[in-house]
Amino acid sequence: MDREKELLLLSHFRRNARESLTRISRKTNIPVSTIFDKLRQYEGDYIEKHTSLLDFRKLGFDLKTHILFKVAKDGREEFQRFLLNHPRVNSVFRINNGYDYLVEAVFTGLGDLDQFFEEAGKRQVEERQEYFVLKDVLREAFLSHRPGFEEVILQEMPRTR
Repeated sequence: MDREKELLLLSHFRRNARESLTRISRKTNIPVSTIFDKLRQYEGDYIEKHTSLLDFRKLGFDLKTHILFKVAKDGREEFQRFLLNHPRVNSVFRINNGYDYLVEAVFTGLGDLDQFFEEAGKRQVEERQEYFVLKDVLREAFLSHRPGFEEVILQEMPRTR
């Protein structure tokens, strides 16, 4: 299968992982059996997991924050375990440029956030900087088949196996 068709399939999976293979087949003119085989291959090679994007505010979590943490070198492992096990943490990224972690977390309110900071502060946090997300303008859109993306991505996309 050529790169363009592979990219087209991946973009369909990114846009809506629950769309039926039959419907994708109709839209792409690729046989369902080929799409099924490719999906299984992609699950081993490219797709880490299938998930749903939630509107946390509608669930009562009115604060979404992105927090930068700088942690003492000998406390990073413990701090990372704290983040990975905390129920309010949505995503954790190991970063550079003066900070160690970028954390996305959701909270019901400022009291909830303050309690999180108290717990985090017990773990050799040297510095932190928080940003409140007011609105998601664009989220998880890369390779989700937006108009005009094919030309740019096809030129830059590494060859598939």
